[in-house]
Amino acid sequence: MKNFLYELKLSYNRTGEYKKYDPIRTSRDVHQVLRQVFDPELIEAREEFIILYVNRANNLIGYYKAFQGGVASVVADTKLMLSMGLKSLASGMIIAHNHPSGNLTPSDQDIRLTNRVKEACKLVDIELMDHLILTADGDYYSFADEGKL
Repeated sequence: MKNFLYELKLSYNRTGEYKKYDPIRTSRDVHQVLRQVFDPELIEAREEFIILYVNRANNLIGYYKAFQGGVASVVADTKLMLSMGLKSLASGMIIAHNHPSGNLTPSDQDIRLTNRVKEACKLVDIELMDHLILTADGDYYSFADEGKL
């Protein structure tokens, strides 16, 4: 049996049109960006998990539609979240998902995920800036605003 050594290449490609945004400063700024990313026709149908990545100046590098779930939950993998952050050389990231039920209260699972991602981010020098929960009616919950980050 022969052993092979494979070369790995690190790259990322931006897709779509370039749109310049002001630096992210508040949860309201994040919410405005996310409303353009979440599909309004599906926000009440299924949970979706999206991550925004920013550079040191809090300018958006891009977003990653990371995970899709069902009506009541979505599985989010911390390794995949961080891999895209590392690949894009992000200094910060904001995680977000929607609650099709319209309930803005974070679940125990939401809180555990936030804490797990926050701890993992520390290890790779990426700041978890916020975790937003969105609903179809335009409301949102910000972990950072509520002091839960």
